[in-house]
This record gives sequence, structure tokens and C-alpha cells, in this order.
Amino acid sequence: MLGILHQFLDLKTLIWLLPIIFIFHDLEEIITIESSMTAHKGNYPKTNFVKLTIRMREKLGSTAAQLAVSASWILLITSFIALMTARFSFNGGSFLLFTAILNLFVLQAFMHIVQTIMFRGYTPGILTSLFLLIPYCLLTYYFLAEYGQMDWPLIFTSFLVSLILIPINLVGNLLGRYFIR
Repeated sequence: MLGILHQFLDLKTLIWLLPIIFIFHDLEEIITIESSMTAHKGNYPKTNFVKLTIRMREKLGSTAAQLAVSASWILLITSFIALMTARFSFNGGSFLLFTAILNLFVLQAFMHIVQTIMFRGYTPGILTSLFLLIPYCLLTYYFLAEYGQMDWPLIFTSFLVSLILIPINLVGNLLGRYFIR
């Protein structure tokens, strides 16, 4: 089946799909965040994880407008990384930042799955995590390996870079809270 995908996709196409996949995922979150928090307010299981998640969501911004500002910031970063990767990676450049962003997408998808299990119900972003983010990331990892662009040193280094990108992406949440009150 993966051989059939080579007829329709190549690595450069997958690179350009990165910001598009992100937009679809964040649109689900933006559209459903307020109604989800309102509908389930007080009905969540009283576990420490759930309390921490709700507290973080409130501190980082829980309105659609705040999330839209945050998503715009992350889209800007993601698009820049996709542009630089598409432009320079095939001319001897690295896939390091691109792989680091993929790692963050996988982490985010995993968090949506954990939240859905812990909240025992729908959480904003779970559908696109399951049907877009995870398949896209797995397919892209496969293509990176298939084209010889991913090796163990890149994987290890990309995890470290992903840790650096987390606070950079969180700046978007602060911007959302600052501009939208």
C-alpha cells in the first residue's frame, strides 16, 4: 500500500502539507474549544491530571479568539520551517527543524488521546489528531526514512530541538492572552 502512495506523494509534497495539516487540526480546536469547555464544565472526572489540564488551558487561553492568535503564531513558525525545509533541505540542508516540528505534532496528538481518555469524552482536536496528524506524521517519518533523510543522530537531535520549540510555540498562547482579554 505504501508503494501506491509514492505515485501520489513525494517528500516535497509532504513538507508543504505540514502547515495545511496544522491549520485543519487547529481549526477543530478553535471551533470546538469554547463549547466543549462550557458543555462539560464541572462534569469532568476529578483527577489531578484533569484539574491540571483545565488549569493550564485557562492560563494559556481558553477562548476561540485566544486560540486563534496562538494558532497564527504557530502557523507562522510552521510555515517558515516548511518553506526553509522545502527550499534548502534537498540542496544539502537538514531536515532537523522539520523533524522537530513533526515530533511536536506527534506529542500533541498523543496529548489529545490522553486527554480524551482522562476526560472520558470528546476533547477539542482529537478527531484531526486521529485522522490527520498521526497518519500524516507516520507517513512523513516513513518518507524521510525511505529517502535516506532520517537517521539516528537526526532523530536524537530533533527531540532536543523539539524541547526548545515548545516554549517558542507557547509564546503564541501568551500573545493570545495579551491581545484578546
